[in-house]
Amino acid sequence: QYHLYTTSFTRFIAAVMVSCESDLFRSRLSQNLWEEGGGCEPARRHAQLFRNFLQHSLGIAEVDRIDYAPFTRLFVRDYLDQSQRLETMAAAAFLAVGTEGIVPRVYEIMQAGLRRAGLPDSELEFFALHIACDDDHAVTLEQLMASYADRPGWFEACAGGITRALDLRTEFFDHLFDALQTARLAPMLQRMQDRVSLARNADDAALCHRPGGTTIAMYENTVEKLNIQFTVERLPVAAEVLDPRMVRIPPGKYNEKHKHAHETLIHILEGSGQVLIDDRVFPVRGGDTVLVPRWAMHQTQNLGPTEMRFLAVTDFNLSQRAYLGDATDYRMHSDVDGRQRRPAGHG
Repeated sequence: QYHLYTTSFTRFIAAVMVSCESDLFRSRLSQNLWEEGGGCEPARRHAQLFRNFLQHSLGIAEVDRIDYAPFTRLFVRDYLDQSQRLETMAAAAFLAVGTEGIVPRVYEIMQAGLRRAGLPDSELEFFALHIACDDDHAVTLEQLMASYADRPGWFEACAGGITRALDLRTEFFDHLFDALQTARLAPMLQRMQDRVSLARNADDAALCHRPGGTTIAMYENTVEKLNIQFTVERLPVAAEVLDPRMVRIPPGKYNEKHKHAHETLIHILEGSGQVLIDDRVFPVRGGDTVLVPRWAMHQTQNLGPTEMRFLAVTDFNLSQRAYLGDATDYRMHSDVDGRQRRPAGHG
């Protein structure tokens, strides 16, 4: 979606040039256009660098056939319209402070996320280039904006242009996240509407797990100073929403105190202890079941003489699609350790 914006950016600069009365600033904006266009190497124009990123890093083979959403087309159309229609001082503020001035920080965030996703710096040239050079581009536009400072209503016009640019970008990204969430959930929702059994092509082992059966080791953790020690295994069943996990905690140990987007049903198979949920404490033993709601801070503590083993069934496969963020970003929390807890009755 962002490709339409990158290929249109030189049009925004050109629109401001048309309304600019100063030949000096027009020449400096021409230099900005020259750099955006790759200078003596048109193959290295900024729009082409982004196109290369889409093709080589994200695997979008036919960039020219991208299906742009209506909100993307509206975003670019409004950006061009503001660049053309605003008076020069407001248009300069629109592109300087409201656009070029924030690009380095915005692209630093994008670059960090792409690195975290495993992309090497060699494939992030487009972002690195704009982090380095867009400050200079912003200076030219800022100086053009400042050259009108003696005009009546200058501050209000510039503030309005800046606000409009920020609002347009915010609206675009809001729509983008909404569309991303819809795209993630659409296949699952469609299978619900299809009313076709998903068990038809599943192996027996993917539908029934027995004691002693194969599990998939997920992670384990030991933090002596916090008395934490536990292991987590996944049951290899073919659930589309549910994510069943087997958790084991040695005698006298705890798992991490944490919270997350998915809700969890904890069924104690063996052992005894307590489950902490926000400010409540639930004593548990074999056969008990506890619900941990979304985003509730929780921890399971083994207070018995034998290993505690419990089945934790979550809706992780749904929440990781619906939640806009990193659904696997589990962190240990100590922010509620000192609070007074009120015990809840057994069962």
